[in-house]
Amino acid sequence: MKSPEQISKIQAVVLYILQHFKDGVDYIKLFKIMYFAQREYLAVNGLCIVEDTFKARPKGPVPALTYKVVKLVENGQKPDGDGNDLTEFLSSIKVDANQIVYAVKQPDVDYISKMEQKQIDETIAKYGQVDSDELSSLSHDEAYNKAKKLMEDDPQKDILTTIDIARAGGASKPMVDHIREMQLIKAYFNAD
Repeated sequence: MKSPEQISKIQAVVLYILQHFKDGVDYIKLFKIMYFAQREYLAVNGLCIVEDTFKARPKGPVPALTYKVVKLVENGQKPDGDGNDLTEFLSSIKVDANQIVYAVKQPDVDYISKMEQKQIDETIAKYGQVDSDELSSLSHDEAYNKAKKLMEDDPQKDILTTIDIARAGGASKPMVDHIREMQLIKAYFNAD
């Protein structure tokens, strides 16, 4: 389960992206912009923009928590018992019958650093006008293909790892080593 702060950060990033698309944006484009921004930021800075888990799906990587929120809003559903932290996120977007997502609130940019905003802006400039089907195809990179291959043996191995995403973005070996070290430190401090 994501922490309230992680959820607020994901919400801020989603709303930040959506504010660039006044006429809304379809699921695929939203998810791919999130993925490409994450991939490039990881490769250059060794950090995630969002702590959302990207899963391999037929049309490419999908941020799991964001997908859950978008589907709950689309279907007019409330979160399950452990989803009370999603209430604010759910009320910040709307989804129409064509699966177009719109922001109904402004992003809390206090959650997004200037460097992260710059990366998201660059990603939107690069991919914002690209057709969603083409974006889907472009997202079938080495991280995605590795997860798809693992899923052939075990359907539960559908997660694109942070290191694989960074590598797909062109991260150098020293950057990958840095990411690995940070993950080990984080795991150590989060151990029970």
